[in-house]
Amino acid sequence: MLFDEPTSALDPEMVKEVLDTMVGLAEEGMTMLCVTHEMGFARTVA
Repeated sequence: MLFDEPTSALDPEMVKEVLDTMVGLAEEGMTMLCVTHEMGFARTVA
């Protein structure tokens, strides 16, 4: 699945929801590519 700037223009609460969703998908074995300029978010989802 491709995520292109998934957190752009989101408030911190929504960023956490996106992160939780991506972590859940990863735990299910989903392969993902995430394009982002937010390095903290990138480190968390890596």
